[in-house]
Amino acid sequence: MSDIILDVSNLRVEFPVEGKSDSIVAVDGISFQLERGQILGIVGESGSGKSVTSLAIMGLIQAPGKITNGAINFQTLKEQKDLTKLEIKHWKNYRGKEIAMIFQEPMSSFNPVYTIGYQLMEAIQLHEPNITPILAKDRAVYRLQQVKVLASDQQLEDKYLTECIEQPKKSKNSITEQIKEYIQEQKEAFLKRYPHELSGGQLQRVMIAMAISCNPKILLADEPTTALDVTVQKGILSLLRNLCKEENVSMIFISHDLGVINEIADSVTVMYKGKIVEQGNKEQILHAPQHPYTKGLLACRPRLHPQLEKLPTVGDFLEQSTPIQYRIISLEEEQIRTQTILQQPDSLLSVKNLTVEFYKSGVFGVKTNNFKAVNDISFDVYPGETLGLVGESGCGKSTLARTILRLITATKGEINFNGDNIAKLSSGNQKLRGLRREMQIVFQNPYNSLNPRLSIGQAIMEPMIIHKTGGNDSKRKERVSYLLERVGLNPDNFNRYPHEFSGGQRQRVCIARALSLNPRFIICDESVSALDVSVQAQVLNLLKDLQQEFKLTYIFISHDLSVVRFMSDRIMVMNKGQIEEINSADKIINNPQKEYTKKLIDSIPHFPENLSWLNR
Repeated sequence: MSDIILDVSNLRVEFPVEGKSDSIVAVDGISFQLERGQILGIVGESGSGKSVTSLAIMGLIQAPGKITNGAINFQTLKEQKDLTKLEIKHWKNYRGKEIAMIFQEPMSSFNPVYTIGYQLMEAIQLHEPNITPILAKDRAVYRLQQVKVLASDQQLEDKYLTECIEQPKKSKNSITEQIKEYIQEQKEAFLKRYPHELSGGQLQRVMIAMAISCNPKILLADEPTTALDVTVQKGILSLLRNLCKEENVSMIFISHDLGVINEIADSVTVMYKGKIVEQGNKEQILHAPQHPYTKGLLACRPRLHPQLEKLPTVGDFLEQSTPIQYRIISLEEEQIRTQTILQQPDSLLSVKNLTVEFYKSGVFGVKTNNFKAVNDISFDVYPGETLGLVGESGCGKSTLARTILRLITATKGEINFNGDNIAKLSSGNQKLRGLRREMQIVFQNPYNSLNPRLSIGQAIMEPMIIHKTGGNDSKRKERVSYLLERVGLNPDNFNRYPHEFSGGQRQRVCIARALSLNPRFIICDESVSALDVSVQAQVLNLLKDLQQEFKLTYIFISHDLSVVRFMSDRIMVMNKGQIEEINSADKIINNPQKEYTKKLIDSIPHFPENLSWLNR
């Protein structure tokens, strides 16, 4: 039997445009092969055709889109089948059973009204109608334990024995029977949980369990770690690689990040505008890229070492007219800048003993079970500084940011901005209203941050109208045009709406809106985590340029230490609502003091440190 399990040949996928004779070619004549047990990484920006390729393999191209040419040959044990010729009624024998898919956003892939157990068992019984409910449940539990979202029987037994010593359970049954009862109760309890009761990382593991529940030959993983913390991402990547190795499963792993591809793939295919521009083994692609687009994808990702003054962008490599210019910032330069910032007599923001608690309402509205999201932390931010704030989801980063901006009320402590303690000011206080012009935020999701009914020009003007600044409408429009131009957008786009722009362009609109009131202080809360690495590089460069032009002070929040390293003068690491450590960026990266910080650094995808290939 051939080692080739999937052979994609000259695949072309088109989407007709209503009212036009021409079609949009999403995938343009690509060919590649997948071997048994191999992990193939497909990398490229949004719109490169990666996801359309995976949907074509699964037979999920939605009308009016269609495969207009090529073949997708799937080698079964008995025969070779061209999936492009498969009738709809026969897809149930392949989709989910032979070829399974792990989608990018786990929360939107589960039905919120059904339990995890019900949805897992449903998937198993759908593809294996003869299996009994009891066996389906047993397999669901086995797969959940395999992906380590549910503790193993041995771990549950150890947990019970520990708890039993502290609080003995009154029962007539023997200890062995009590253990069996406890293990069964824990399994049943997990199966009865709903999607909203699990974290993003847990849900992604449940989705993987569902994908492998029917022993597929091929897994298609479409950006399965994009929105996850680096520590969770590392665990998911390790899990997927081990599953492929142990069960001889082949996988196509799709990502825009070559660093992630480096962690998991055996070979790499690079796509650009629907075509394959380069493919080969991982070492060749990462250490000796040939195509300008591949070089751009590699170069635009921030690294821990060395530090570049500006990140190269993909466009720099595709435009062959000028050589790539990049400058490495020396450690001495970094230290001088940090010392200069810290030697200023007064801080712009001073947080002292800040605590934020959340409560659950009990019987008769009595507040119980208080949870400290931010627990007695103190730090200063100086004018012109970028303080990086890093930590896993749930560590308190975003709660801290919203509390500083008075979007959440602090339980206790001080928030001194420019010498005024704003923690105790009421929401309607005129002084606080005035200070809001000085303090702005750029959120993670640019689409949710913009009103779809307002044009981008109106969205940027809105804060000026609310705060009665910027002069008359004519002056405000001039200001909007200037800001659009400054963030790299055409001022003629004033009347266009958010849905007409890409994610990176929408984030630029959000940045322009934050700048409309001439603030002194901006919090960037995961503002680049959802962007392609190439767009991310552009936005990071833009934020640095704007800081110099407008004399801005940033708190830059991210779970990605490499991004924080590029942006920050100092880095503050948070864990479980408290500050683990705070120091200059180079000391945090090169000499971390706490194990938690070391774990975060160790979780970052590795890149080649040699940048000699940047010079054309």
